Amino acid sequence: MKLEKKRILIADPSKDLLHHITHHTAAHDYHIETALNGQACLEKIKTFQPDLIILELLLPELHGIEIIRILNTSPQLHKIAVIISSAQAMIQNYHAALKAGAIYFLEKPFKLEFLFALIERYFAGKLHPDPFSGKESKALEGEHQYIPRMHSPNTYIKFWGTRGSNPVSGHEYIRYGGNTSCLEVRYGDDLIIIDAGTGIRPLGEILSIPKAKAINLFISHTHWDHITGFPFFQPIYKPDCQICIWAPIGFEKTAKELFTDMLAYAYFPVRLDDIAAKITFKEMQEGNPIEMGSLTINTHYAYHPGATLCFKIKTPEKTFGYVTDNEVLMGYHGDPNALEKDHPLLASLESMIKFFKDCDFLIHEAQYTPKEYQTKVGWGHSSISNAAVLIKHAQIKEWIITHHDPKHSDDDLQKKHQLQKDTLEQAHIHCHVRMAYDGLVIPL
Repeated sequence: MKLEKKRILIADPSKDLLHHITHHTAAHDYHIETALNGQACLEKIKTFQPDLIILELLLPELHGIEIIRILNTSPQLHKIAVIISSAQAMIQNYHAALKAGAIYFLEKPFKLEFLFALIERYFAGKLHPDPFSGKESKALEGEHQYIPRMHSPNTYIKFWGTRGSNPVSGHEYIRYGGNTSCLEVRYGDDLIIIDAGTGIRPLGEILSIPKAKAINLFISHTHWDHITGFPFFQPIYKPDCQICIWAPIGFEKTAKELFTDMLAYAYFPVRLDDIAAKITFKEMQEGNPIEMGSLTINTHYAYHPGATLCFKIKTPEKTFGYVTDNEVLMGYHGDPNALEKDHPLLASLESMIKFFKDCDFLIHEAQYTPKEYQTKVGWGHSSISNAAVLIKHAQIKEWIITHHDPKHSDDDLQKKHQLQKDTLEQAHIHCHVRMAYDGLVIPL
């Protein structure tokens, strides 16, 4: 008398797995049906009445544990055995499956020979749960573990101050910070600092740890918000430190004269001549690149009162621009879309557009909203919409906005950020925009 084949239902969302199981040579010894989701599984259980179910834990439409619960509450179905299979080899899943009534927890991926051996053991009355293997956690400790290569900790830029005009403090300035302009640029052992706003004070405390011997400080221009932190820069009080201050050629006084005036006894208890560090001054001129190890610093005049420079820094990997004070398209209040390539108003921007065109990203101010700019023409700072014109024609793909207005609280800057994104979208400018904040680090 020929014995009837044992009935096995395999419920799994993987069509490939079901195909491989049903076409395996050992499958011929059994009557096998399949289901791809929970509802189909329940229907097959009722019509097929399997002796054993191989059940995926995370079966679509109905969780494997829920299917076991339904079986347990049915007088007709509660004796059907269930092997739970899962790639989520977690001890919580293991215990949940066995507690629910599964006779075995089968970890994926598995070899088909192992599966059919389990089935054979079950029908022979010899299948019992194996102890939890912890296969997943062991694999993490093995030789195949992937560990991503971290960026060099000594190759980055860091914003130490992102406010314009004057520093601010208070609970409404916590997110973006309140220090005025200061940027640290590091590439391996090469270090430059751009601007000496109040952000240079905390930077100086960090620099005192490795005992920096030579520091190159670049000043975009000598307005108060870009130099007022200098007297509180710790390295200037170290006798073994050499500080070279690079500044644009002034219209009225040299940078040395201005720093000397700032450090008069009437303003500060330490005069420039009394500073312990060796201070030297060098003048910068537009179009004359400066080499600092792996860094090349290029400059371009900005649209701002007095002698003011923009910077473009080249590293072996990336090129970026840094512009804190620049009134693009002074007096223009129109739609950025109206200024196409050959528009006469763009003639004055042509040189600057060319200067920044090869930048991987541009740090550029946009201190005013278009509405605010109505009363700020000639103050030396751009509106969001006018700065967007430079972004568009210089083909900048990433724009980081700095030199935030001191009147703009964290909430104001959040709203302004959205306005900047809206402006770019409406002008059909494909550029990622974000706001700089005190402490922001960008790997180079």
